[in-house]
This record gives sequence, structure tokens and C-alpha cells, in this order.
Amino acid sequence: MNMRNFSIFLLLGALIISSSAWAEPDDLLPSAGLYSPKLPQQGPAPSPTKPFFEELKSKLSLEDCVRIALENSPSVVSANLSLQEAQINLNLSRAEFLPTVSAGASQSYNVTKLQGSSTAEHGNSDVYAQAQLSLSAISDKIRAVKIQKLALEQAQLAVNTQTNEITRAVKKAYYSLLSAQRAVHIRTVSRDLYQDQYERAAEYFRLGLRPKVDVTTAEVNLNNEKLKLIRAQNLVKTASASLANTMGVTTPNVLEIEEIDDVEKFDFSLEEAVQIAYANRPDLRSTQAALKISQIQVNQAKAGMFPTFSFSAGYGKYGNDFYIENDETRLAVSVEIPIFNAFKSYNKVKQAKVNLAKTQNSGKSVVNNVFLEVQKAYINMQEAQESIPLAELNVEKARENLDLSRGRYNEGIGDSIELKDAEVAYTDAELNLLTARYDYAAAVADLKQAMGTY
Repeated sequence: MNMRNFSIFLLLGALIISSSAWAEPDDLLPSAGLYSPKLPQQGPAPSPTKPFFEELKSKLSLEDCVRIALENSPSVVSANLSLQEAQINLNLSRAEFLPTVSAGASQSYNVTKLQGSSTAEHGNSDVYAQAQLSLSAISDKIRAVKIQKLALEQAQLAVNTQTNEITRAVKKAYYSLLSAQRAVHIRTVSRDLYQDQYERAAEYFRLGLRPKVDVTTAEVNLNNEKLKLIRAQNLVKTASASLANTMGVTTPNVLEIEEIDDVEKFDFSLEEAVQIAYANRPDLRSTQAALKISQIQVNQAKAGMFPTFSFSAGYGKYGNDFYIENDETRLAVSVEIPIFNAFKSYNKVKQAKVNLAKTQNSGKSVVNNVFLEVQKAYINMQEAQESIPLAELNVEKARENLDLSRGRYNEGIGDSIELKDAEVAYTDAELNLLTARYDYAAAVADLKQAMGTY
């Protein structure tokens, strides 16, 4: 085998070896149940002056609100840009294992005239094509690719974190708007009850069956309930503005959203919730990736104490007058042995080990925080869940008491104070049931976010 064929053979071999930098090693593949980070499709950035309220013609579901929020959230957009940057950095690291190929041509024409001599004309045409591959510190380049793969995974996890946060925020704002709207309905029913009481009191007074004070009291109660209804209507506007802001849109109108009849149920135990959180929390998985990066950096620092191998190979053809007739083959292998570098390698190893210990300690802190967040969210969910049956029972009893008090008042047995107390108790019971239901829905949203799911 001549030198030229041997060089080409080495170039092909180096290409096969370098392909390992592009393959997915088993130790870097996500574990079961986790997906591999993928670069999202890039689309046009949303316009901040988009006339949102002119485009939506129907009611928004919870899924619609989440989708719009994810499309408009600056934090999600920023996380996706960081993901694209991480993919580019990985591609740049892999490119260190690929050869470069170039070709060129030139044409020159010179006219020389010296004193006392005839004019000399000379033209020259050159052309070349070459391929070359240079690899130095190959193990460092392989480690760099592994680190960039882990950085890409961390970038994807950052996107997941922002997605979880936005989803939870939208859910809670959505539930708040639903709660405010239903509170308006409850206040409207209560106002109608006070309106009916006022009309009855006025009629009884006209017939001489009730004193004037009953009419005055009923009118004051009616006006107070009207004020409460106005406040409830304003809360709807405020809740709508909060939901729109969470979605990253602007609209002068109150958002129309779909009703949710069944509150989202949560049937996992605390132990199951914690295990799901350990498997899915993006910040915890990102810490695990950081731990792998720190371990790779320790190995990289240790490699500074060992010999460094370099390899370069190239092949080219060139010639004049655009005829490629000449060959050039280059092949070089070198080794560099570190002897003494003022203890820099030793201290770099110690520094890498300290960083590894810090990452491990940080990981323990994240695990503890994840458990605490899930535990607190679970306790809040249980409290809200246990409050719903009691609130439902109170509504039933308050309704019975209101019917009895109204009957007593109509029969002339009860007084206006007893009736007012029954009406207040019934309205408060309905509002407490409304609060309990949406507190439970919000608590489930918090718990799912703490578990890394949505």
C-alpha cells in the first residue's frame, strides 16, 4: 500500500471513529418514561400589539387558555431560544470530528517591461482540491460532546419548567374567573331574595300586617346586597384581566370562558405523588444532568496528567493550467507528555472534585425541597377536598332554614331579623361551597406542578 492510499484509508477510519460523537451513547439516553430533548420548530414571534379580542369569536376552554399562554409567554420563548442555542453548541462540538474539504482556482496574467528589454508576458492558471482532518486531545473533544448533550437536556428541562409554571398560573387564573362569575350568580339570586322580601314587607305594611320598620329594614338589606353584587361584578372584570395577563394578551372585554362542571380529581397517595415528582420534576432531573457534567469535568481534569495524542491527515491535488496532475499527502501523529506545569493539573483536579461535591450537595437540597413542596401541596389539597362535603351539607341545611324562616315570616310568626339571618346564612353557605370547590381545583393545580406534571 503506497503512502497516498494509506492516508486515504486513515481518513476514512477517522471518519468512522468520529461518528461516535454523533451517536447517542447508552449512558446519555433518558431513562424510561422520559423523552429525549428535541429542538422545537421555530415560528414567527407573536406581535405585542396583536388585536386579540378581535380574533376570538367563541368561548375559551381551559386548554385554549393554556395554549395561548404558552405561545405568548416571554419566559417560554426565552427557554426555547436557549434550547436552540444548546443544540447549536452540540453541533459545534460534534463538528470537531469532521474533516474539512476545500477547492479553489486562480488565473493570473503578468506583463513585465524592463528598460532596454522587450516586454515579457506571462500567464498562470492554478487549481486545487484538498481534504484534511486534524484531531488533537481527542478524549477532551469526546467529553465536550457529552457535556453539550447534557446541556441540551438541561435546556429542554428548562422549557418543561416554564411550561409547568405557565400551565399552573393559567389554571389558577381560570378557576378564579369561574369562581368570580359564579359568585355573581349567587349574589344575583340573593339580591332577588331581598327584592322579594322588600316587596312582601311593603305589601304587608299596606295591609296593616307589618310595621313600617320591616319595610325600611328590607330596603336597607336590598341596597346592601346590590352593593355586594356590584363588587362581585367588578371582581369578574379583575379576574378576567388577570387571566388575560397570564395568557400574555390584552383585551378591554371580559373573557368568555367555558364552564367546568366537574372539579379535577386527584386520587394518588402522598408516597405516589412524591415518587412521580422524583421522576418528573425538571429541576431535579436538571440537577442529575449537572451531576453527570461535574463528573465528566473531573475526568477531564485528571486527563491533564496523562499524555495527549494528536492526529492529522490530509490529501490534496493541484496543478497548473486547470489540470490537476499533482498529488500531496500529509499524515502526522504526535504525542505530548506532561512533566511539570506548576501543579496546575493537580489543582484543576481538586477544583473539579470540589465542584462535584457542591453539585452533589445542591442535588440533595433540591430533593429535600421537592419533597417539601409536594407534601405542602398535598396537605392543602386534602384540606380543600375534605371541606367540600361539609360545605355542601351547610348549603343544604341553610336552604332548609331559609325555607322555614320564609314560611314563618309569611305566616306572621317570624320577624324580619330571623329571615335576614337565614338569607345571609344561605348566601354565605353557597359562597363557602364555591370557595371550597375552587380552592380544591387550585390546590390540585399546585400539586401537579409540584409533581412536575400538568
